[in-house]
Amino acid sequence: METQYHDLEKIIEDYNKVNLEFKDTKRKIAKLEKKLKPFEEKLDVLYEEVGKIASASYMGGNMSGLTAVFTTGSADNLADRITLLDQVTVDDHDAITALNDAKADLDEQKRVLDGLYSTQSEQEGELREKKETIEADLDRLQDERETAYRDSRDVADDGFIPPYVPGDRGKVVRFALKQDGEPYVFAAAGPDGWDCSGLTLGAWGQVGVNLPHNAESQWNMVQHISRDELQPGDLVFYNGLSHVALYIGDGHVIHAATNYSNVYVTTIDAAASDYFGAGRIPGW
Repeated sequence: METQYHDLEKIIEDYNKVNLEFKDTKRKIAKLEKKLKPFEEKLDVLYEEVGKIASASYMGGNMSGLTAVFTTGSADNLADRITLLDQVTVDDHDAITALNDAKADLDEQKRVLDGLYSTQSEQEGELREKKETIEADLDRLQDERETAYRDSRDVADDGFIPPYVPGDRGKVVRFALKQDGEPYVFAAAGPDGWDCSGLTLGAWGQVGVNLPHNAESQWNMVQHISRDELQPGDLVFYNGLSHVALYIGDGHVIHAATNYSNVYVTTIDAAASDYFGAGRIPGW
């Protein structure tokens, strides 16, 4: 049964990771489109200018456009007018070439992002379709656990009192502890339910730290520390980075666990069977 929980938790964290990457790709595309807009507007203006010159030069068999351009004013400065016209067209051509080159680079970046968007959109859709199945599996496993163990879980019900933690780390820990007993909810980051990475995200968000909603991504951004270096507020990872808990001191963590369908306090070793490592938010 525990293996099923671990497999399910990995699927949930994969779902969180795809959502995270999909949102990031959409943000990048929007940012790139904002960069492209002035290029497109400037090119439109330049093309319009060149079009007017071409129209004036070639309009009608009687060269009326060309005559209008060249004969306004005295005949003495006709050579200057021809030179000026040539220079305008050269300058516009150079400007268009430079803009097109710069825009081509941005267009290529957008092409790559559009491809990524398509792939991630498909993945997100597939996982979204699985959401109901995942939630049904969570309910089924919880019913099986209650039948088998009658709530004989190994949690910190031995009178453990979390130590007082001062400062901002204390704010992080106290927020997490306030969620004790709140329900485990698939892919949730509060306020009425949590999954494992959603809880650590919510706790550290209280002091302005933006963690990604995925255990593996959180591992990739933290400073890796040894177990004996743990301080309250540090993160503890399990099950091949498919689960994360928040250390609260004295060998205990608080976490949102699929296998108990809620947020609860327990010892580091009892939180999950496969301890992976510990991490500290950089600068903390």
